[in-house]
Amino acid sequence: MLLATSRHKPVFLLDFLAPSLLYRAAHRSSPHQLHKRTPPSSPQRSAEPHDTFKKPRNFAPSLRGLEPAQVDTFKEAQTRLASACEKNDAYAVAIALKEFDGWRTIHLLPPAQIDVSLQLFLSALSAGKLKSSDEEWFTRFALRAATSSSSSFEALSALMLLRLQQKNLTAVIELYEKFMESLRSKEIWDSDQGQEEKDHEDFNLKANSLVSDEHMDLRVETGRMSLLLAVTAAHAMREDFQAALETCLKTAIRFHGPSLESFLATNFGQDEAFAVKLKRFVARLDIARLVARPSSLSRHIINLASASSIKPLDGLYKSIVNGLLGPDAYIAADPSMKTSKKTVALTDIVWLSFVSAFLKRRRRDLASKIWTDQTTLGITPGVAFWTTLIDAYGSMNELDDAIAAWNMMKAEHIQPDALTYRALISAFFKGRKSTEAMKIFQAFQKQPPKDVSEAHLLSIYNTTIDGLLSFNQEDAVKTLLLEMEKRGPKPDIVTYNTVLAYYGRRENIKGLARLVGRMAELKVVGDVYTFSTLLSALLKSGRDDAPDLLIDIMRKQGVQPNVATYSAIIGHQMRSPTVQRLKVVMRLLQRMEEDATALPNVKTYTAILAGLSRIEGADTAQIDEWWREIIERMKRHHVEPNQATYHFLIDACLKRESQDGLNDALQYYREMQKRGLMINTSWYLMLLGLLRRGSLGVAEEVIEDMLATGHRPTITVERLVAEITRRRER
Repeated sequence: MLLATSRHKPVFLLDFLAPSLLYRAAHRSSPHQLHKRTPPSSPQRSAEPHDTFKKPRNFAPSLRGLEPAQVDTFKEAQTRLASACEKNDAYAVAIALKEFDGWRTIHLLPPAQIDVSLQLFLSALSAGKLKSSDEEWFTRFALRAATSSSSSFEALSALMLLRLQQKNLTAVIELYEKFMESLRSKEIWDSDQGQEEKDHEDFNLKANSLVSDEHMDLRVETGRMSLLLAVTAAHAMREDFQAALETCLKTAIRFHGPSLESFLATNFGQDEAFAVKLKRFVARLDIARLVARPSSLSRHIINLASASSIKPLDGLYKSIVNGLLGPDAYIAADPSMKTSKKTVALTDIVWLSFVSAFLKRRRRDLASKIWTDQTTLGITPGVAFWTTLIDAYGSMNELDDAIAAWNMMKAEHIQPDALTYRALISAFFKGRKSTEAMKIFQAFQKQPPKDVSEAHLLSIYNTTIDGLLSFNQEDAVKTLLLEMEKRGPKPDIVTYNTVLAYYGRRENIKGLARLVGRMAELKVVGDVYTFSTLLSALLKSGRDDAPDLLIDIMRKQGVQPNVATYSAIIGHQMRSPTVQRLKVVMRLLQRMEEDATALPNVKTYTAILAGLSRIEGADTAQIDEWWREIIERMKRHHVEPNQATYHFLIDACLKRESQDGLNDALQYYREMQKRGLMINTSWYLMLLGLLRRGSLGVAEEVIEDMLATGHRPTITVERLVAEITRRRER
């Protein structure tokens, strides 16, 4: 009867079980209209600060789209449901809910009515007062809600918690497995997250400090978290750590401290012993999951090495060692040592990352402890360990320690490989011992290790060339280059770029020209770094025709400038922007716009916009003028901003203190909404910018917009919402 409504996406709200922002939003008005931005060409703007805020009112979903007869039928059923709730008639409530569910119209009921109805339904289910068919329906309903486009997890979470309280652990685990099976191996956030990652490829938001590390790395969704915690609690009650780990490895959801505390307080507030047990269980699972992803763990370790305190890095290592050596060890020291109880293992890259990180923090005591721990675990440090050690000492300019490590390695009868030689040569050059560095290089040339790859061989030669140039030994480098061209290894683009950079720093235009000519003879085609180096050198030498000269050089090398090469060079120049570089970039942009085969795209314009706010020696008015010029050029050439572009625009506008900045940001925000481009990062940047400038009323309206779309914010965004609400209520 109500099939006409099936095109609407269902939105399930069961916030009585998991209080969230969604319930608050459901009782607010429909999204407010923010001030529209006056076009830049308009001479007048409103001087009134935009910080309006409308009082919330009760909100009920619209019945638009239903035929009159369908509306009547819907309202009659709604009246029956209300009557059943008033009488506490769980059986009648079940019938009514199933009726709405069959019509796919549950989302059209007021959230408060859904709330009361499902509370009554679950209470009856808990007391065993409903038929098995009703229980089966609710299970299907909960799974469908959790895996629908609206991703409402509250019903499934409630059912799992009920089974957990009933000690029906098998049912809890089976419910979670059915949920994961229903996803068909596709994580709930894939569409959002995938697009975010695509944006980062277009232009790295994090590298340009738009988004905090916490926001970029915190992949937590409150609904999913409740399901993961429930099934983990079931595994913990069974003392089945390996099953819990297997479950955790199948999802990208991470455990989150505050979520765990809330889960324990709500469901196990009176069982302190189990709360302690689950916390320990979760802590071990977190470590095991990190170890199971060695590349990610390695990056995490390197990042911790740059933290303000050594404690997080040291704490992580101690936690891993406890998993290796402590009671109930669950981590293997090496992949070859895995067992049924140690299903995850450390790899060389992780061990070496810890060595490098501790030495970077100049904690030799902690680095040496790794040696001791490896020995205890039956691992003999190999050549990679010693190479890492020598490399780390060299980077710290600790030449004596690098030499000592080399001698100790030889004493252990471990033969150095090509990368070990490269590390020692580099250490000598950095220690200002060029003669000794060349002796090691020549020793390598006379008796190189067996089976050296071309890439490793080139890394030694390139390191040597770079070292010689640090001593201004141009003649020695020329000799070595000729030797490489004749006998090998053949110089690669890295080799030539190293020499080009040297000539560029010294503004040796003749040297640059000579080397570029040699590259052309050998048919070695330059890359983005090559051409950017040439452009920078030409600019330093005062050549106003630098862009024209660069294009001529590219064409002589057989490189036809296109949108990709132009954009890459522009992006490289805007990494460290100056007024002079911007002028050159604008000339390159002009060339692109006049060339039908190399018309700029959104990446080109975004690269320029991203660098404008970082130009040294330019005032705000000048930057705003450039900013508007780029936007106008985009419009003139019919280039629409993508998500990354909008993110830069919104962030920059909100950092401007003027009313114009706010109005511009709101205009871009509305454009993103209209084009359906808003993702979690978009909401985060918008709310963070409004919070920082104190536009709390506008922030409240944006929150309402976000929740009205059905978007389920991450915990980081929820924190922003909570802070905005707290400040509004002061």
